[in-house]
Amino acid sequence: MISAEEVKELSSRCVKCGLCLASCPVYQEILTEEASPRGRVQLAKHIFHGQEEKSSGVSEKLAEAFYLCTSCNACSVSCPSQIKPTEVIQEGREEIFAAGGAPEPVKAVKENILNTANVYAAKKEDRTAVYPAALRERIGAKWPRKADTVLFLGCVASYLDMKIVPSFIKIMDAAKVDYTLFAEEELCCGLPLYVMGDKKNFRKNAKEVIDMIKKTGAREIVTPCAGCYKTFRKYYPEVGDMGVQIYHSVHYILKLIEMKALDFDLKTNKKVTYHDPCDLGRTFEIFDEPREVLKAVLEHEPLELERSRLLARCCGGGGSVTAVGPELAAEMAKTRIKDAEEVGAEVIVSGCSTCKDNLRKGLKLIPKAERPKIRVKDITEIVAEAIT
Repeated sequence: MISAEEVKELSSRCVKCGLCLASCPVYQEILTEEASPRGRVQLAKHIFHGQEEKSSGVSEKLAEAFYLCTSCNACSVSCPSQIKPTEVIQEGREEIFAAGGAPEPVKAVKENILNTANVYAAKKEDRTAVYPAALRERIGAKWPRKADTVLFLGCVASYLDMKIVPSFIKIMDAAKVDYTLFAEEELCCGLPLYVMGDKKNFRKNAKEVIDMIKKTGAREIVTPCAGCYKTFRKYYPEVGDMGVQIYHSVHYILKLIEMKALDFDLKTNKKVTYHDPCDLGRTFEIFDEPREVLKAVLEHEPLELERSRLLARCCGGGGSVTAVGPELAAEMAKTRIKDAEEVGAEVIVSGCSTCKDNLRKGLKLIPKAERPKIRVKDITEIVAEAIT
């Protein structure tokens, strides 16, 4: 990330042109200056130039302005001054967190991770409840065992979803991948800690995860969670070397397809569109891999949303928005569902468990009489469905 001095320089560079407004999903819903990247950059200037007195605490309104950001990075793509508003906002959150000004829902998420190793304060043993029965039977004192491949499933897929983990496991088993996983002992990757600005606890958590991975002797790690993937690739190097090759499920599934390790006998004829998760798309420009995977399991070419790839509209599930403003997050997802409806999609697929969860909430927000007949799925599901 960037230093406080860089934040001062970048925030002073903003020419207030407003080109970031059209790309910001939060601003498009709220339409207030403090909810825009431009507004947050100016607020950062106040913080880092000492105009926000730390001794008097951080105002609730200032904190909300920074934490109601999805970290989608669309503003950085559209900024002609190359300010990197997302990084400026992140530094602002770290200052606010250090001053004790983070919103209460954010603090609650922190406590959940520290006390229960997941964002939902759920029981450790409930992590495996979603596992296929055959896998649960195999898990015992020897898991995690030594293996070349570690599957890291993530909090959202483990606790909030019934389909992603079984689908992912079905694909790995069909391809006869020799894998290990952490089962009940899996930890949160720590992304929420990083995003909220709690760098101290993030580093501590990351070191624990890295140590767990190294003990397996694995040479690669695969996760179906875009947030975990982003954390491992972008933020863990600040803490230590994981010592493994890092794959998102779209990379690994495409690799298995190219190796002809998977047979697809049940290709779908549904009209499918792909929603680019911000943590894969704008962060790493992973655009082609998921589309190639879909082409392998669809009878027709996937439909393209009007705003896709680098310019994809964020669904609202990122950052701390789902904690601080869940209704706002759902409204943004509803807008994305309407994008899918406009292209005639019957299924909207993503490579992110958080995107899937939030898109489902957005779909439910549409009144039944107006609700389009669109299914929301993860890419692992549609691949698993094509396997007999």
